[in-house]
Amino acid sequence: MDNQLPWLTSRASDVQTALQVLGRRLESSDEQALYLSRVDLRRAHLPIARLADANLRYTNFSRAWMVNVNLERSQLVDADLREARLERARMADADLRGAHLQGADLRQAVLRGADLRGANLSDARLDEADLEGVRTDGSTVWPDGHRPA
Repeated sequence: MDNQLPWLTSRASDVQTALQVLGRRLESSDEQALYLSRVDLRRAHLPIARLADANLRYTNFSRAWMVNVNLERSQLVDADLREARLERARMADADLRGAHLQGADLRQAVLRGADLRGANLSDARLDEADLEGVRTDGSTVWPDGHRPA
């Protein structure tokens, strides 16, 4: 993870603008799901974005700013969310199998029913996160001192 990488707005402003437009789309039952699999979105700025039901498998969101984002039911299998700011994110029923969430800020995030099998949450902040009904297995890595009931 490159700590010197500038924000996406600086290094690819056209991509950042497109993401902001996509993130503001209204929810519609006849709309096709958003497909952004295997995209490099490191340090993207996506607060309050509506990305529910999106295919974001293998996408790199490391160090992204995604406060209040809606990722409900999204596919985030093996996504890189290391050190992402996900406070108050809505991630209910999201597929996060094998996701890299090391150091992610998930304070007050709603992960109810999310699939966290094989996910790495070491050093993640989970204060007041809703973890009811999350699916885990022996390969799920939790922050020290935190393991849901």
